[in-house]
Amino acid sequence: VPDEVLEERICGRWIHKKSGRSYHVKYAPPKSMKKDGDGKPVPDSMIDDETGEPLMQRPDDTASALVKRLNGYHGETVPILKHYSPKGVVAEVNANQGMDGVWGEVLAALKRKSSAVSSDAPSSSSST
Repeated sequence: VPDEVLEERICGRWIHKKSGRSYHVKYAPPKSMKKDGDGKPVPDSMIDDETGEPLMQRPDDTASALVKRLNGYHGETVPILKHYSPKGVVAEVNANQGMDGVWGEVLAALKRKSSAVSSDAPSSSSST
């Protein structure tokens, strides 16, 4: 998933802390949401649809936290993936699509891996 898409997905999340209900400014906004002149949600307008209580953003769902998380991913995780990818233990999945598409790619990658493991297994025949 491109970093810009992750920013939109992650920084747009708001939750109702007591119930765990989640909202998203683009995909599932609360009915009360109002936007400022820049098109960003006005925090005081982010109210839970069921209780009328304020919503919150988790500390790790902010733009500054996301920058730190992405730096860690690109600096620490990507090199590991590049190291193991030629060994056939890493599969890429396009997560920038609908859930059914992502799930289909995950299942296909697991099926390929399962087939490869099965064909590498020693035969169980024995001679006595």
